[in-house]
Amino acid sequence: MYGVTMNKKRILNTIFFAIAVYALYLRAPTILNHFKHQDQKALDFTLKTLTGENFTLAQHPRKIVLVFWATWCGPCEVELKRLNKMIIAREILPTDVLAIVSLEEENIIASTVKKENYLFNVGIDTTGAVAKQYEVSATPTIVFVDENQTIKWMTGGISPALTYRVSTFLK
Repeated sequence: MYGVTMNKKRILNTIFFAIAVYALYLRAPTILNHFKHQDQKALDFTLKTLTGENFTLAQHPRKIVLVFWATWCGPCEVELKRLNKMIIAREILPTDVLAIVSLEEENIIASTVKKENYLFNVGIDTTGAVAKQYEVSATPTIVFVDENQTIKWMTGGISPALTYRVSTFLK
């Protein structure tokens, strides 16, 4: 009986390991692409925001967290809510974040922002050009840009350490 249980555990562990390796294999190109961008000059862009103003990265004098997201993306909602909580707690400023939505209709974006009561700036990338220049392949993709317009960190998906990284980066 003991031998059968151990064999089942080995099989389950092998299956779990194989799934983990496969998942890493699928994400490897994206992870490598993110590393490629780190310590590179951030590409400038200008986007209209939901408030009707233009946001130009090169004119932003401080560090900023760019979040490429989609209104239908569950992991995006998780990350944006965490950033919003940081703003509510006054750990960061609303201007410390620019959430960029690509290829979606403005009314859908506005409805989502209103429903979720997001307090940060939202940029509308109607053509997807900004997402393309940053080689965004999945949402959420989060990019930390310092005051010298250098990309300091870039990641995709849910980041368990996001709040720590954001508070440390924006100090």
